[in-house]
Amino acid sequence: MRAEVHAEYRDREHWWFRARRAIFARLLREAIALPRHARILDIGPGSGINLPVLAPLGTVAVLDQDAGSLRACALAGARRLVQGDATAPPLAPGGFDLVCALDVLEHLADDAGALAAWRQLLAPGGWLLLSVPALPILWGRQDVASGHVRRYRRSALAARLFAAGLRPVRLSYFNTLLLPPIFAVRLVMRPFLRWTSRRGASDLSLRAPALVEEVLFRAFAAEAGWLARRDLPIGVSLLALARAGDGSAAPAGSVQRRDGAGSPPG
Repeated sequence: MRAEVHAEYRDREHWWFRARRAIFARLLREAIALPRHARILDIGPGSGINLPVLAPLGTVAVLDQDAGSLRACALAGARRLVQGDATAPPLAPGGFDLVCALDVLEHLADDAGALAAWRQLLAPGGWLLLSVPALPILWGRQDVASGHVRRYRRSALAARLFAAGLRPVRLSYFNTLLLPPIFAVRLVMRPFLRWTSRRGASDLSLRAPALVEEVLFRAFAAEAGWLARRDLPIGVSLLALARAGDGSAAPAGSVQRRDGAGSPPG
């Protein structure tokens, strides 16, 4: 990730990050049950933008290769800082009740190896919370500037989770309401991708008046209540809640929603 983009990701109050925190917080509160003093690992925490959601749930460790990211997390209140590779975490197996990798997997060339390594970090009954950018057709400046290797379809992410011995309990697209304008902008800008990619900033640098950003925040965060109980059929991103399984393969489109209805493959 470019230095300019790293700086943008330190803005914890950006409407994009605020809305995502609202979604993750509600999902963790209503969709799973953690031990009272949960052991939590945040992989690729950036500047600690998700610590406000995770810290009230237990003791949080953060893992990142970048020393600057770890310093920022320390300033944000993180107490256990681990410098290391996300694909080979220097941590004992079975040490965490919740492992979070929020917009991390898409940066890694060996995503299958990373998921297998994260599976090993889970205690019996532990959870993996994962988010990734969705839909290859949305590839754009944000992906290039952020150093993404890929965007995911739901079926592909489900297959990777099952292959790693993880059983997805929830697997849904999100950021659905803002998909039409984001798709339109990405489509219009695609002929200029090579030129815009040379510029350091990402889409997060595009700011709007405060009132507009509040509307965007509310539109995005409004999905939180729905996602705590049901899936969305399409969106800019994907999220998954998964637990350690037996490693047996299953059809990629066979994940069941909490209400029992089958979810369509991505």
